Amino acid sequence: MNLLSNLPNWSLFIIFPLASWSVLFLLVSFFRLVSRPLGFEDFDTDVLDTATQNVMSGAYVVLGFVLVLVMSISNDIDNNISKEASQIESLDRLLILDGSPAAQKAHQTLILYTKSIVEDEWDRLSGGEAKPITRKYADTLFEELRAIKVSTQERAVLLQNIVRTWDQIAQSRNLRIMNSQSHTPNLFWQLSYLTVLGAITIAALRLLKPSSIRIIALAVQLAMISWLFATVMILDLPYLGQEKISPAAFDRAVRLMESRSF
Repeated sequence: MNLLSNLPNWSLFIIFPLASWSVLFLLVSFFRLVSRPLGFEDFDTDVLDTATQNVMSGAYVVLGFVLVLVMSISNDIDNNISKEASQIESLDRLLILDGSPAAQKAHQTLILYTKSIVEDEWDRLSGGEAKPITRKYADTLFEELRAIKVSTQERAVLLQNIVRTWDQIAQSRNLRIMNSQSHTPNLFWQLSYLTVLGAITIAALRLLKPSSIRIIALAVQLAMISWLFATVMILDLPYLGQEKISPAAFDRAVRLMESRSF
C-alpha cells in the first residue's frame, strides 16, 4: 500500500487496467487450454452474457460503496484537523487576553508546538507515530499553563477557559494520531479483490469465442472497474500519496499566532 500510494496518481490509472488485462489474458489462455477436456467448448452464450452483466454490476456496486466509505472517512479526518487548528487559535487568543508573563511564554511555546506538528510530526503520521519532540512541546506547554497565576475572579474564569481549551486540544491531538491509521477494513478489500477477480473470470469465459466488439467491450468494462478500484486505493490512506490530508490549517494557525502580539 505504501509503495502504491507513493506513486503518481496517473500511474495507478495505467497500472491497474494493465494488470486486469494481463490477468484476463492469462485466464483466457488457461481456459482455452483446458476447454476440451472440461467441456468448455459448448456453452450457452446467453448465460455468460447475463453472468457478465450481473458480475460487472456487482463490482460497480461494491467498489462504489467502498469509495463512499473512504471519502466519508477522509472528510471526517479533515474536519477534525480543522477543528484542532481552530482550538489552537482559541487558546492563543485566551493567552493574549490573560497577558501575564507566564501566558506570554506559553504563547511562544504554543507557536513552536504547532510548527512542530507540521514540520516534525506530519510525515510520520502515516505510521501512526507521534514525534517525541512534538510531545515534548506539548508537555512544556502544559507546565507553562499551570504556571499562570490567578489574582482576580475574572482571571480565574479566564484560566478555566484556558485549561478547558487545552484539554480539547489534547483530545483532538490523540484523535488525529489514532485516525492516522484509519483505512478501509480488510474485509472490504478482500471483497473488492474477489469481486474484481470474479468479473475478470467471467469475462475470460466469455472470450472463449471472441469477437472484436466483445473484446473491446469487456476490455473497457475492466478498465472502468480498475479505475474505480485505483481511486479507492488513492483515497484510502489519508496521510499517504498525492491526495493525503494537508496540514494547511495548522500553517494558517501559525501565521495568525505569529501576527499577534501582547
